[in-house]
Amino acid sequence: MEKVSFHEPVLVQEVMEALHLDNPAKKGRQARIIDATLGTAGHSLEIVNKGASVLGIEADPEMLKLASSRIKAVKNASSKLVLGNFRDIAEIAEKEGFSPVDGVLFDLGTTSTQLTDSARGFSFANPEAPLDMRINPSLQGVTAADLLNGLRQDQLISLFEKVLNRFSATKLAREVTKRREVEKFASVGDFLGVTAGVRPKPGLNRATLPFLALRMAVNSELENLREALPQAFLLLGKKGRLLVITFHSGEEKETVGFFRKISREGRAKIISDVPIVPSLEEISTNPRARSAKLNILEKIK
Repeated sequence: MEKVSFHEPVLVQEVMEALHLDNPAKKGRQARIIDATLGTAGHSLEIVNKGASVLGIEADPEMLKLASSRIKAVKNASSKLVLGNFRDIAEIAEKEGFSPVDGVLFDLGTTSTQLTDSARGFSFANPEAPLDMRINPSLQGVTAADLLNGLRQDQLISLFEKVLNRFSATKLAREVTKRREVEKFASVGDFLGVTAGVRPKPGLNRATLPFLALRMAVNSELENLREALPQAFLLLGKKGRLLVITFHSGEEKETVGFFRKISREGRAKIISDVPIVPSLEEISTNPRARSAKLNILEKIK
């Protein structure tokens, strides 16, 4: 039987402290936390081990299965795990009778378990993999290959500009349109072939950002986050906290913009004036954590 490699959660201790779960007994009741990006339950395992109750939301059916098996192994764990997209967080919480809550956590981005899955083409590690990138293929119709084969050049530029500068985005869009005139995109290797001209950021493979932009578009990641943050805030009780771990500038811009808006309205205060980042020790053991930033908002009223 193949051994399953679970995603390593980032900033776990910092998240537990921000949620005040280091000593839940001080509350005099069981804390309730929504893990809006359950994944393989890395953070949720810590939450239930601290004695809190968790509502976990996961869009990927395979990740939900892994998370369920891990949570079930925790004695007396109080949890509800739901297949769904966090853009529907308010509807899900209402259906499960899980509000108001003490905290909501978003750990954005793709899990390492998904990245090592050769069947869906999330990463460029397997050139033969189909260029799919859908989190939930049974509910999503459009694949990454569909976008490359179908979008106009100006639409492709807009897609790639989410993570690349204008020059690189335009150059890549042109390469995509030229290639598909000869042969349609189908595999990871097909897309890799047109990223050769992208100037990489220091320490990154030149394909990293183009693949990130494509995955974000397939799964409407920024749009979903934009819809979810106001809903999550409304689910918080007084003094409840909204935590968002971002991994790139697009997520950071959406998160900080929302936090500042709510703060200006006098409805919350920003706890993290400067985003919390992983320690050098954590990065050394989990290199994927190097881009993580934790922002924290506390509800006033």
